[in-house]
Amino acid sequence: MASVEFHHGSRVFQSGDEATVVRLRSTSVGGLVIPIATGDLPTGYAFDRPFLVAKPSDAAGLPDAVKEEIDSFYDQTINQIVVVMVDKGATAATTTANMVGDFATRTGIHALLKATSMGLPRPKLIAMAGYATSGAADGIASVAVTTEGANYSADTTITVSGTTGQGAEFEPIIGTGGAITGVVVTKPGWGYTGALTFQIVDPNGSGAGAVLAGTIGSVLNPVLAEAIGVADKLRAMIYTDGPDGTNQQAVQARLLIGSKRVAFCDPRVLKSIDGVPYPRALSTIYAGLQAKMDKEKGAVFAGSNVIISGIQGVNRPVEYGEEANYLNQNRVNTVINRGNIDGAGGFRAWGVWTCADDPIWQFIPVVRVTDLVNESIEEAFLQFVGRPQTLAQLDNMVMTGRNALRGLESEQFLLPGSDFWLLNGQSASDGVQGIVKFGMKFEVPAPIVDIRITAYRNFTVAYELLYSQVSGEVEVGATL
Repeated sequence: MASVEFHHGSRVFQSGDEATVVRLRSTSVGGLVIPIATGDLPTGYAFDRPFLVAKPSDAAGLPDAVKEEIDSFYDQTINQIVVVMVDKGATAATTTANMVGDFATRTGIHALLKATSMGLPRPKLIAMAGYATSGAADGIASVAVTTEGANYSADTTITVSGTTGQGAEFEPIIGTGGAITGVVVTKPGWGYTGALTFQIVDPNGSGAGAVLAGTIGSVLNPVLAEAIGVADKLRAMIYTDGPDGTNQQAVQARLLIGSKRVAFCDPRVLKSIDGVPYPRALSTIYAGLQAKMDKEKGAVFAGSNVIISGIQGVNRPVEYGEEANYLNQNRVNTVINRGNIDGAGGFRAWGVWTCADDPIWQFIPVVRVTDLVNESIEEAFLQFVGRPQTLAQLDNMVMTGRNALRGLESEQFLLPGSDFWLLNGQSASDGVQGIVKFGMKFEVPAPIVDIRITAYRNFTVAYELLYSQVSGEVEVGATL
């Protein structure tokens, strides 16, 4: 009882030995990290400080670069989005550095980790406006400055040629006295082989003497590399973009990633901006489609085989069948249009894949629902912290876990056979230290991706039925 003091009469005390209810966490909150020009920062906002956009009108007054990404998301569904604006800076190197940010000061992509402490929802569907695009396996991995030279102006440009290859772009870092102190690979390009030759052009100066050496290799975007660690902490999914080149280049770039936290999307889509079609990030659209599925059907449904709203087309058409199969087999999520096959027109998201190197985590819904269960159970069991280890409390904890899993089974988020129990390895030594160990097992249903139907000829039965109906009589009204 709660009190042993004398009392003449009756009293009711609420028992402390109670089970708790597992409340499912929200899974549909978007997280957008977008670089903007320094001068475009609106009054009342700060760089690297997350804020919430819960409806279209909340985006009023935001820079165009931010509104365009929110529009891509909201074309699919109206939903809460945690937005972080990052200083784009004057150079590509500055943009990359600011997007990567700093863990200690929670800047760049790390700013998403501040959301919950600021009273905002936890972002679960992260996209970075195409700034986390992976490079190809045969791109320019790095450029070393072997001789710095002197007198180069800020307008200096660098190009490269090899035996083969295209698409690489660079930005020189000009130091004291016009020396080239470094080179930023802004786009690694693809298909490079043989010796690399660099051309340095200074149209407005007298720069000379710099010598560069390049390395061909596999490259992973540093923003994406940093974001994976953030997503692990948030138990979130990152939607990132491919190089928007060929199918082969998309696959090469995807193979640089081995994380279950990343969904790789390619090619880019075409959206009308002031009446002109522009290539825009597919990643934001996939994040919006998944939010739509979460709200309408639940996180166990993938944002795939769903019509995409708000786009005019794709930057590279992907044909349903061999092309789409090639991309999906290599875990590239894409866009198809079956209108030329069966009349079922419309641009449709086509892919349910993560970049996990372990095939048991290859499906987006499996990863996300597993996160949902683990996070919700973890949150609910905080209610038991500080309570005494009694039989009633331990039974209530087991009951809480089992009830939660059975409820998810009834909602068809989980397959039958889930269980929650006190581990056999729980020892007196654990107990006296306040450690209580439980086991939990469950299985999320995998999405249907390969429907196989075997067809058989049925001529024996068909002809026997035909012949058995022959009577030699003509029905009244029949035409001979």
